[in-house]
Amino acid sequence: MIFTSKLPTVNFVKRSPIFYGWIVWAVAAVGTAATSPGQSYTVSLFFDFFIEDFGLDRTMASGLYGLGTFLASLSLTWVGRQIDRFGNRRVSLIIGALFVLALIGFSFVSGPIGLLVGFMAIRGLGQGSLGLVNSTVVAQWFQQRRGRIMSLTMVVMALFQAAYIPWLQQLLASHDWRQVWVILAVGVAVTFLPLCWLLTQNRPEDFGLQPDGQAVLPVQKDVPVVDEAEDNWTLREAMSTAVFWIFLIGRLLMPAWGTGLVLHQLSLFAMHGHDASVVAETYSIYALLTAGAALLFGYLVDLLRPGLIIVLQMGSMTVAMLMAMVMTEGWMLLAYAFAFALAMGSGAVFEGAVWANLFGRKYLGEIRGFTMTALVAGSAVGPILFGLSYDLLGGYNPILWVGIVWAAVAGVAALIAPKPERRKKNVQPAPAAAGD
Repeated sequence: MIFTSKLPTVNFVKRSPIFYGWIVWAVAAVGTAATSPGQSYTVSLFFDFFIEDFGLDRTMASGLYGLGTFLASLSLTWVGRQIDRFGNRRVSLIIGALFVLALIGFSFVSGPIGLLVGFMAIRGLGQGSLGLVNSTVVAQWFQQRRGRIMSLTMVVMALFQAAYIPWLQQLLASHDWRQVWVILAVGVAVTFLPLCWLLTQNRPEDFGLQPDGQAVLPVQKDVPVVDEAEDNWTLREAMSTAVFWIFLIGRLLMPAWGTGLVLHQLSLFAMHGHDASVVAETYSIYALLTAGAALLFGYLVDLLRPGLIIVLQMGSMTVAMLMAMVMTEGWMLLAYAFAFALAMGSGAVFEGAVWANLFGRKYLGEIRGFTMTALVAGSAVGPILFGLSYDLLGGYNPILWVGIVWAAVAGVAALIAPKPERRKKNVQPAPAAAGD
C-alpha cells in the first residue's frame, strides 16, 4: 500500500553516503515551510479581505479565527498518539494531503460559518499537525545535537519567510484572494507530498541505525526500537512533574501574544503611523533575524539548562511588547523586529529539542501532541484578546501590559524550576539470607 511501502529500502538508507537523518531533516524543513499557509503571518494578509467581504468587525473576525484555532487544537494530542503508533511517514502523508484539500476548500468560503470551518481546517492541519510531525521526526533522528538541528530548520523557515511574505503580498495585489488559496494548495502538493512519500522514514532504529549516526544496531523487521538507555516518560508521568507545567505555561505566552501581534500587525503599525509597506519591510527583517536567533538558541539549548532558555525568551518578548507600544521611529522598528525575532526564533527550537531531552523519544509524539494542543489553543486566545483590547479599550497597550506581567512571572518560575524526577516508590528491603 502507498502509506506502508518502504521507500527507500533498508539497504538504501543504510548505504546512504551521508547519515540518512540529514535527508529526513531536509524533507522536514520543506514540510515546515509548507505549513506557512496555515500560519498567522499568512492569514494576517487576508484578514482585511475577510472583514470587508463578510461585513465583520475586528473582534468578530478575531473571534472566529481564535475559535477555529482552539477547536483545531483539541485533536493534536490524538495526532501525537497516531505518530507514536503508525510512525511519522504515514501520518505526514495523510495530514499533508488533507491540508492541500483544506486550502482548496478555503477558496469557496462564503460567510462567517465557512470562515470558521476554514480556520479550523488550515490551523489544525497546517500550523498544528503538519508542524508537529515535521519537528517530531527530526527529534527521532537526532539526539545529542538536537537543538542545533532544530535551529537549522528555523533558519530555512526564516529565509523562506523573508521571500514568501513579499511574494504573497504581490500575489494578493494581482489575484483574487480566493485564487491565492488554490495557488498555495498547489505549492504544497507539488513540493512536500512527493518528497515525504519518497524520502521520509520514521526512526533510525528501524534501519539498524541510531540517532546522530552513531553505532549500528541489528535490524528487527517490523519491530520499532527506541534506545532503552533513554529515560522515557509517558505523557501522564511527564504531567506529574512541576517543570512540565512551568515550562508549558511560560511557552504559552509566545503563541498567544505573538500570534496577536502578527495577526493584528497592520492595525498595530497603522496606529504608529506606518503603512502596509513598512509592515512588509519590518517583517522581512524580522524573518532574517529569526534565522540568526534560531542558530543562537540551537547552540544554547544544547548548552544551557532549559529554565535559562525560558528566561531569555521572556526577556526578549518583554522588549518586543514594550517596543510595540512606542515604535514611531525607525530604530524602534528595528528593536521590535530584533526582540520579537529572538523570542519567536527560540520557541520552535525549544519545542523541538527540550521536551525530547527531558522526557525521551518513546512517547514523544503524545507529549508533543499535548504541548502543541496547549500552544495552538494559546494562539487561538491571543488574537481575540488583542481584538477586544482594540475595540473596547481603544488600542493594544492594555493587553501588552498583561503580557509583560506574564513574562515576568513565567521567567522567575522557570529560573527556579526543579529538574523532572520520578516519584520514588516505597520498596521494602528484602530480608537478609541466613548467614549474611
